[in-house]
Parts: sequence; C-alpha cells; structure tokens
Amino acid sequence: MSVTAASRLLLSLLLTGLTAKGLAGETNLPARLQQNVETYSAQPTLGPAFSVQNWVLPLGRMTFTMGSGTVAPLLAEGRTLGFHFKGKASFRYRSEEPLERASLASNHKQNLASYASKALLSEANGQAVLTEEISSFTLWVAGQDLLLPTGTPAEAPKASFAEDWAMFKRDGLGDRGQDFAVHLANTPRSKLVRAEITGTDSPFIYILDEGGAQRESLSSVAAPAQPALYGGLRRVLLSEQPIGWGWKTPLAPLLNLTAVDINLKANKGYASLKVTETLVAGDEGVAVISLNLYNVVDRTYNLGVYQVSRVTDAQGRALPFQHRNDTILVQLESPPPVGQPFTLTFEYGGRILLRPGGDNYFELGVEPWFPQPEMAGQAYTVHAVIQTHKEDVPVACGKTIRRSQGEEGNLLEVRIDKPVQFFSLFAGAYTLTEETRNGLAIRVASYGNKGGGQQKRLIDIASQTIGFYEQLFEAFPFEEFNIVQVNSLGFGQAPPGMMIITNEAFDGKMDEISALFTRGINQRFAHEIAHQYWGHLVKMPSHEEQWITESFSNYASALAMRSMKNQGISAYEGMLSRWRNQASAYADAGTIPFANRLKWINNPRGAFLARTTLLYEKGALILASLHKEMGDKAFALFMKSIIANFRWKTVTTASVEQIASMAGHKDFSTLFRDCYWGSQMPK
Repeated sequence: MSVTAASRLLLSLLLTGLTAKGLAGETNLPARLQQNVETYSAQPTLGPAFSVQNWVLPLGRMTFTMGSGTVAPLLAEGRTLGFHFKGKASFRYRSEEPLERASLASNHKQNLASYASKALLSEANGQAVLTEEISSFTLWVAGQDLLLPTGTPAEAPKASFAEDWAMFKRDGLGDRGQDFAVHLANTPRSKLVRAEITGTDSPFIYILDEGGAQRESLSSVAAPAQPALYGGLRRVLLSEQPIGWGWKTPLAPLLNLTAVDINLKANKGYASLKVTETLVAGDEGVAVISLNLYNVVDRTYNLGVYQVSRVTDAQGRALPFQHRNDTILVQLESPPPVGQPFTLTFEYGGRILLRPGGDNYFELGVEPWFPQPEMAGQAYTVHAVIQTHKEDVPVACGKTIRRSQGEEGNLLEVRIDKPVQFFSLFAGAYTLTEETRNGLAIRVASYGNKGGGQQKRLIDIASQTIGFYEQLFEAFPFEEFNIVQVNSLGFGQAPPGMMIITNEAFDGKMDEISALFTRGINQRFAHEIAHQYWGHLVKMPSHEEQWITESFSNYASALAMRSMKNQGISAYEGMLSRWRNQASAYADAGTIPFANRLKWINNPRGAFLARTTLLYEKGALILASLHKEMGDKAFALFMKSIIANFRWKTVTTASVEQIASMAGHKDFSTLFRDCYWGSQMPK
C-alpha cells in the first residue's frame, strides 16, 4: 500500500505540556531530568506494526526511501519516541557545504568505498550526495509531529529491533539519553532527530539538531581498534553542516566557564576534589547544563573511575545531576539570566590518579578531569590548592603562592589571573631546578633522576627562545614557566605557563615519530613555548580553528630557528622545504579546518600524517607565504595586531584574514579561499 493510499497515524513526538513556559512552572524537574535520560536510554517496546510501501521521509538534508517493509512505533511510559523500520530501503544524504567536500570524499574512499560497495558518493547540482542501501533503521524524534503511514497490520519486527538496539547502545556512539534530556529541558520546541541505520556496507548515525548544537551530521560506525580488549565502537564523522550559521562565523558558546577554584587532596592513587566554578549562560532558557567530566579515564581496562558525590549551587542547595559517558548533566533551580555569572561546586574523586606504565608520577592534564564546557566556552582564571603524599612533588600551571613539604605531605597553591584553557598539574618523583631569567622564573621538573644533567641547558634554551618571542610578539604572558619531563618519547604539550616534554629533551636523542614534527629539541622547545602566545594569549574557538595554535606555533618556531647563530636561514629554508614535501603528499586528503575529521580506520598512520601535515605544516606554509608577500616589517605588524586585538580571547580565521589584508595592504582572500578553506598548496 502506498503512502498516498494509506490512512495516517499521528505520532505526537512532543511531550505533552513540555514547552518553555511549562518547564518554568514544572514542580518535579529533578525527576524529569532523570526520567528523560532513562526513557531515551532504556529499550522501548514496539507498538502496533504496519506494512508500508514507497514511503519517502525527508528530514533536513537526509531522505529515507522505504520501498517495502514493516514499521512500528517506539513506546515508553505512555510516550511515542519514534519508530523502527525493517525491510528494503535506502537513504540519500546531501552535503551542501563545499568546505567539507575534501574530507568527506577522503573518509568515504578510505572507509566505505570498495568494489562491491553500495555506499556511493556522487555529485548532483553542485552538491555531494551519499546514498546507501539499508535493511533497517530506528528513528528517535523530539520537537516534531511526524505522520506515520499505516497499511496492513503486520508482525512487529522485534528481532530486527533487538539486534539494532544491541549494536547502537554500545560505547562510543554518543549518549542518546543525555542528548534528548538536555534538548527537552532547554529547547523543547525545536527539532532533534537521531537515526540509527543498518546499512549494507556500514552502520550509520544521522543527527539533526535544531536546538543547542544547530548542526546536522552523518557518521559511519566502525569496529573497535582492539575488540579483544574494548567492546565499544568508533564513530567516523563524514559530514557535519551548520544550521543557520557558517563555519567562517561560528556560533557563540551556550555556556562559558570563567573561573575555577580547585581543592585537590591526593594520596597514592586516590584523590578527592572540591571544584567551584563560575559559569555564564550564553543563551536563554538553559535549565540543564552539560559539562565534560571523565567517568573512566581508561575504558579498555576500566581504570580511573570518577565518582561524583554532590553538586551544589551558590546557596549550598544540592542539585540533581546525571554523570556518565564523560559528561555530567546538572539541573539548575531555574535558567540563569544571559550574561549573569552563577556558581556550582562539584565534589568528586576516587582512584583516579593513574601512573602511566607503572611510573612514579600522575598527571591531570589537558583532558576533562574537572567539569568543562565545550572549548569555545573555556576562558577561566584558576586558583588551586594541591595536597599530595610526601613522595609526590607537585608541579602545576600558574604563579606559585606557596609551596611546603613535610611529614604530612606536600602542599602547592597556585593562581592564574588571566583567562586560560587546559589547566594541568603533575605530581610524582620530580626534582625541581629553578632559575629566574629577566624576571621570569623558569623551573625544570626532571623525573626520577632522569634529567641527565640537562636542566641548566634546558633553562638556557627556554630563556633564549622566550627572549626571541618577546621581541617578535610581546612580553611573555606568564610569570612562571614549568618544563615537566614525562617518561615517554616523541611529543610535547603546552598547558598555560607549562611545557610537557619527553625524555629526548633530556638525553638529546630523537625517535622516528618525533622527528616528523621537529628539527631537534631546539625547534620542539620553540614550538611548545610559542603555544604560550598561540594557544593561550590568543586562543582557538574550536577544533576547526586549530591551526591558530599549531600552524602559528610551528611557523614561530621556524622564525626562532632562523634567528639562531648556528642554524640561521638554512635551517628555516630546510624546514619550509620539508613541510612542503610532506604537506603536498596529503593536500588532496582534506582541508586545514577539517583536518581533525580525517579518520581512516584501516590506515590510522596515514590519517595521523594527513592531519599533522595539514594542521602543522600546510598552515605554516600559508604564514610563510604571507610573510614573503608582506616582508618582515608588515608581517611582524600582522602577528602583533592579532595579539593586540584578541589578547586572552579566541580568534577566527576570518579575522586573521582581515588583519592580514590590512597589515599587508593587499587582498589575501584568494590565498585563504584556495589554500586554507580549499585543498590547494600555497606557493
């Protein structure tokens, strides 16, 4: 029976009375939060099923065509949450976003395309179109009335639904319950759709969120990298398109974190934390807030389990919360006014202090070990009091207020008065070596007597590099700088006022992987120190703008190498030549803003190299091209102008392009269009 010939059954997918006005007057909001999470997490029952033919269902840029099969509504606690379909069908997804064309094609080619593949990517009317044959899918909907065609009564597809349910509830595929609970609390009148699709070639997840995220996306689902150790799945983003905004002018964050006060008590593997945060709502009607906070650090071995005991507001009232899948939801007493600060205190802990590889130190690093909003909403001051076992010497970002050591243990108090991201701390078998150079305290924390007598040399390199950057940019942004050794090889990180560096900095050796990034320890140091300017003094608002930190720091390190007496221009030219060779090999794989989308399941090393060369090297070559066009004086003005206009703030590439054109007295829009937003290489 066709849709036009069928009678229709109206599925009321809006919860009765769940409007913005209704939320404000609801007397049982705590129960509602937990109820909504559980309702969309638990397996619903199937209602009366019908056979359908030639049903076409458009949703955003996605169209499902169900040639023949059976459809049954999803029922739970008197609600209809969506439906399950089993039969012969297909989907057609349109990518109208030209900026994502390269990464979509690359991930499709690497993960889905094969001789017998039904997942076909084609061009139609200037759009990329992905089609796939499917055998079943489950659609979850809120904020929309949906007409479900009815036909001949049929047996409910219970086996199909049970099989799909078991797969899509696995770890790694997002938290449907939390997503719908937040949506129903904050934006109940807007549409949220999640489709869990069993395709011929791969499972897929389609999401249409017209509420908080204002994005539409399609992802494929891949098996775990280590199935014997971890039962979760991997979601590979194929397409993500903004709704009502554009990538060049990103949305303001829904929630901003402006201050953090941390009290940490650590003893061996255990820790207890009391964290008070000042938050500011960026939108109206935010009744439930969502923050990133670890549940389990190591899911493979179930290590580092966080347990939250209490969340309170400024008046000390306990607030309902729901914590799982590295996300904590908190139900506020009432939606806070936009722009008005409010405070929450989180009390939590457990055996969370993992010591990597059995080493004698722990790290609370650039990950969500305290509650954090999305990256664009992170710009916070810090006050922290850290108490550790007497054998664990603490090192943390920030200005030292006090440090003491005794039989009771160690105490460190630090403060950061400027808005930062990625506050981090270490504690363990560290020996501290400190010198003050030109008013800046530089401290080396060498691990387990592995410093190799290099501490003085590292302080010299850091001081020399910082001096160069102070001439090139402005005064160093922090009052202290910590260089922390970790017992590994081949990487560095740069929290505020800190550099995390691996063993080769202390013994002069260089492994194969680290050599891909750097021309030696001097350049690695220069790159990580440059992050204090490009990453903290000037921030990236999202992963689509990560070149602001990586490419700018990489090019700054090249300029630092050029300034050194024994390397000079030859080192600089050599770095540019190497970057060009490596970036050219992956230029067609994607673009700089979407480099983080490149995930090639069967070629993870290739995806790693593609992402790295785009974010670190191709972006740096764009800066080199600007430098060549502008000359030294105008280029220095360009870099300083970015800092002057966005000091302690986030900056977008659109603003960078505008400042470049002003400083260079030339229109650089073609360079950015072709080489940053596009896949061409800069000349």
